[in-house]
Amino acid sequence: METPRHARKAIRFPLEAPIVFWWTDTGIEKRSEGRTHDISEVGAFVLAHTCPPSGIQIGFKVFLPVLPGFEPKARVEAVGQVLRVEQAGGLEGRDGFAISTRHTLLRFSDDTRELEEIGKKNSQVG
Repeated sequence: METPRHARKAIRFPLEAPIVFWWTDTGIEKRSEGRTHDISEVGAFVLAHTCPPSGIQIGFKVFLPVLPGFEPKARVEAVGQVLRVEQAGGLEGRDGFAISTRHTLLRFSDDTRELEEIGKKNSQVG
């Protein structure tokens, strides 16, 4: 019996959260942002207007929603590789990409400046 070509290595959890990501392409540092579609312990799928190329190494931060009973803000910081990029069709569609993570950290902080900057940019665009 054959195993499926794209067997999942971890359970994905639906999570829409702000994400910032960066990569180096031909010696130039690039940075963009978007929203997660889902996340697992070994990766994430990201919706964004600008996607890094497939196969490239990226760093990223996902800003997790505030959980009841928790005061500090939490974020996931990771380094990973872009597995694939998907092009969305239509005016409403956003492109997306899948990330496989190598190193993941969960950080807690009351410093929300970076998240506030993302919110300002999104309100100016929308």
